[in-house]
Amino acid sequence: MHAIGIDIGGTSAKIGVILEGQVIRQERIPTGSELDYELFIEETGKRIRALCGEYPAEKAGISSCGLIDSGNGSILYSNNIRWEKKKIAADLARRTGLAVRIANDAKCAALAEAVFGAGKGYGRVCMITLGTGVGGAFIRAGRLDESMGIGSVYGDGDGILGHITVEHNGRKCTCGRRGCLEAYASAGAVVRTYQEKTGYELSAREIFGRVRTGERAAKETVALFTHYLAEGLVSLVNVLRPEIIVIGGGVSESADLFLGELRETVNREVYGGSLLPVTIEEAKLGNQAGMIGAALL
Repeated sequence: MHAIGIDIGGTSAKIGVILEGQVIRQERIPTGSELDYELFIEETGKRIRALCGEYPAEKAGISSCGLIDSGNGSILYSNNIRWEKKKIAADLARRTGLAVRIANDAKCAALAEAVFGAGKGYGRVCMITLGTGVGGAFIRAGRLDESMGIGSVYGDGDGILGHITVEHNGRKCTCGRRGCLEAYASAGAVVRTYQEKTGYELSAREIFGRVRTGERAAKETVALFTHYLAEGLVSLVNVLRPEIIVIGGGVSESADLFLGELRETVNREVYGGSLLPVTIEEAKLGNQAGMIGAALL
């Protein structure tokens, strides 16, 4: 049986028909900070009903940015789409006749990678997404981990792994604290480090590209990024003890430049070292992970 996966982001929402972990049909709706919620629900409901006419489905899942109350089926707050306390699961269920669930986008991506992607076959999977910020989630036996409070708003706390401290009294983070992993290991952090070294503002993609040409400042920037990412992952491994860490997000496109050093450092520094090593791999499902994971909810 098909399922519908909806991935709501800051610029667009993707609606996919999912079958056994494959996206077999996809549509897109523009979003943004000025998006009217009721218009979005009406248009999304219409699209889903049309898709279900071609691909019969009984269930739908929503992957959304922002603070999510999975138990209540609500988006509590999202700064990207400016919605507050919206009971989106129930609203879409009424318009489509489907059973609908929702979870944070980092959780959905992690769930997809654990079941169908790089984490397939592993019992304990931790995914870290490296993009504008740093997010993540922990998956146990192919399911969102109940021990971390899944099903309530508190369970979505494991989607903000980027705010563990890696440098005491370090850089100011967007969350207001200092020294967070996100302030050192996100795409924005790469841009900031390079600018501090050179005075030039380039995109993270451009900086990683300059590493390939051998530019010293770019190589030093990525080395510092890798150091702090390793610091964060060591702490996560010591607490969660995953068998595999999956690295996703836009920065993962350049994983070949830092993955080897990252593996070596983490497995040298983690408690127990080589006696209980952790596998670290690049994500496989790309930007379809949100839809696929949502359909698994």
